[in-house]
Amino acid sequence: MKRLVAALVISCSSPDAPGVKRPEQPPSPVFTAVLDDGGVRATTAGDAAAVAAPDPDAVWLRGTTHVHAAPSGDSSEPVDSVIRWYEQHQYDFIVLTDHNRVTPVETQQRLIVIPGIELTFNRKGCEPPGDESTQCRIHVNALGVTAKVDGKLEWSDYKEPQRVKLYERAFVKAQELGAAVVQLNHPQYYWGMTVDVLFAIADRVPLIEIANQQFTRWNVGDVNHPSVEKLWDAALLRGHKMWGVATDDAHDYQADGGGKYPAGGGWVMVKARRDPNAILAALAAGQFYSSTGVTLSRAERVGDELVVDVAPGTTNQYAITFIENGKVVATVKELNAKRAIPWAGYVRAVVTRDDGKQAWVQPVRH
Repeated sequence: MKRLVAALVISCSSPDAPGVKRPEQPPSPVFTAVLDDGGVRATTAGDAAAVAAPDPDAVWLRGTTHVHAAPSGDSSEPVDSVIRWYEQHQYDFIVLTDHNRVTPVETQQRLIVIPGIELTFNRKGCEPPGDESTQCRIHVNALGVTAKVDGKLEWSDYKEPQRVKLYERAFVKAQELGAAVVQLNHPQYYWGMTVDVLFAIADRVPLIEIANQQFTRWNVGDVNHPSVEKLWDAALLRGHKMWGVATDDAHDYQADGGGKYPAGGGWVMVKARRDPNAILAALAAGQFYSSTGVTLSRAERVGDELVVDVAPGTTNQYAITFIENGKVVATVKELNAKRAIPWAGYVRAVVTRDDGKQAWVQPVRH
């Protein structure tokens, strides 16, 4: 008996952004997370309104949705060693997302390893063009895939220059692979994201990396380009449902934290049962916060308020900042804070520790 466990996370109802024409093709897939004996998978079922009741067995689980091993081609670490690293660092789950490969995992111990793939397309000459290098990076994570893929997957089109169409192709491929959730990776790499492009694809991709720890320069923006958080706020203000993710995008697993792309810099804390189905459903529903080092004991809606509590036992100083409809409306230098949810739009929170580490609390609405 199948049971719907996550709300609609991708739809096609939002109007086109000004100046952006959507590609002429069948409607994009409507992704929902469905629980059955075969696990979470993507479906195009029309009835996606039901949401599971709060699970009494849900706990905070630490995980990362963007992990690479040797099959990626740009990491030298065997899969078993990658799993061992995350186990030793007290992670509860990872999503293994090798470049254009679905890497099988034969056995699992304490760590939950969810199958995934980073749909990776690198070329020059996309439109909009990005920076002066003309480098174009279309990288989309498909999480919880069920398809078996032998070898390297070829999925994109080197003749197609339009970023929106290339992203659309990735979303369709994610559906074909049976993905439960899709994630937009390091969107500002080579300044490759604009507000118009994000508006055109936002309803198809529920997760957006706002704090990829290998691309901090691109995360924060510059005088000519918005930060990923600013882009996220623009999409939220327009009414799109997107959840902000922190990741380590790890390729290197040295004991001293060295390497070009070291592990452990960013993660998500998901409120779910210790089960891959429940974890994917919680990610799709935004039941998590993202962190580069800050631990929270509460990050949720309570009645008509967003409530944020820093985990007890800390000696650090914290600032809890509330962002309402894209603007900072309050900063509380305490371990606990709450903010009324606006009648129109959304409110979210960012918690900053005195050493610069942060946590991002997902937006809530009436």
